[in-house]
Amino acid sequence: MKGQPDGRQARHGGAARTHHGPLAHKGNDRRQIVFGIEPVREMLAADPSAVHTLYIRARDQARFAGEIARVRGAGGRAVAVDEPDLARMAGSQARHQGMVALVRPYRYVELDELLSAGLDPLLVIDGVTDPRNLGAILRSAECAGLGGLILSRDRTAGITPAAIKTSAGAWIHLRVAQCGNVAQLLERLKQMDYWVAAMAPGGRTGLYELDVNRRLAIVVGAEGEGLRRLVKERADFQVSIPMAGRVSSLNVAVAAAIVLFEINRRRAQAGIPRSS
Repeated sequence: MKGQPDGRQARHGGAARTHHGPLAHKGNDRRQIVFGIEPVREMLAADPSAVHTLYIRARDQARFAGEIARVRGAGGRAVAVDEPDLARMAGSQARHQGMVALVRPYRYVELDELLSAGLDPLLVIDGVTDPRNLGAILRSAECAGLGGLILSRDRTAGITPAAIKTSAGAWIHLRVAQCGNVAQLLERLKQMDYWVAAMAPGGRTGLYELDVNRRLAIVVGAEGEGLRRLVKERADFQVSIPMAGRVSSLNVAVAAAIVLFEINRRRAQAGIPRSS
């Protein structure tokens, strides 16, 4: 996450400024918070300037002195608050563990920059609206060795705190770009010698028959209705995962993981070097 510092003079170390009483936040702030010790520490390790304000339980200031110093060193604020304030920010059912971070908006990589990296396979995500599913896809993609992926700007969740938390730190290691029109992007990828494989239940090409020796762009779509017709029409292959049970489809994050690791497995058997 590459948020820019807000211009305040950084103060290194020291206790957090103490705030007593209810905190006033805009109604949508809950969508911009990360809570819990490990998720916040992962964010600070990757980019401390991503944190606009770090809220610390007042009695834990000494315990989190390092985190306070890191946020202030990057131009952010650290505020000591009471337990009820943290619980309200994180939500009544959440375990904040004494730490809540109000984060800056995620800064995406430029699409041209990502495409110039020549990633293979390249993952394109269209219509995945649940940020937890997106976070799980990020985790699978990073574990499979991908260096980045592309999100549809419309109809797709962004890199929000919910996605970051579910990704279990994977977001740190991935370059993520957005595109405005997926169908046009796929045509552009074809011109770059990618073969487009759209994941679709009932697709005519089974995953185990997919030619992984080609330069591949894998497209995964919405959790319920799947990929849009126009996107599927732009694909070179509509690829299905063979199913042995009575349930006809998989969660999109699970399907993405199966596809990426199957490509890895077969390329490793063939001695094809991994792209990064």
